[in-house]
Amino acid sequence: MEQNFTFDGQRPDEDVIFVLKQHPWVLANAGVIGLILIVCLILTFSLWGLSAITSLIIVSIVFFGFVYGGYRWFLYNSYLYILTNQRIIILEQKSLFSRRLSESELDKIQNIAVEVKGPVKTFLNFGNIKITTAGVDPVMVIENVENPYEVQQKIIKYSKKLTTNN
Repeated sequence: MEQNFTFDGQRPDEDVIFVLKQHPWVLANAGVIGLILIVCLILTFSLWGLSAITSLIIVSIVFFGFVYGGYRWFLYNSYLYILTNQRIIILEQKSLFSRRLSESELDKIQNIAVEVKGPVKTFLNFGNIKITTAGVDPVMVIENVENPYEVQQKIIKYSKKLTTNN
């Protein structure tokens, strides 16, 4: 239980069960681009040596690498999935200036499906959870979360607990 986590819009009688982020593997393409930039740096320096032009190229590549890496880290760090004893909240950061907030009361959940697709996701145990709800936006997706089957079971547990208490 995430006892110390609070968020804007939290109800007075609402307790946070867990807060999840995406699996770190989603940063893999940023890592590959980082490796490509390092190879470019090494090739630039080894082919042309140190000159004004290669220095400018090296500074440009390093700057681009830091900006792109910071951007990818910001997106990764801004995705949040919150389960409380009353609702599930999905905060998605799509780009620098595009954010989406979805929430559903636990008693409105109709179906929860887990999708783990591909050898990397199977081996590293992460995947998507699709939550069908009774509402305007009937499908909520928790993307690239670690241990998706455990998360599914926790959501079901608290959903049933809420519906049996009413």
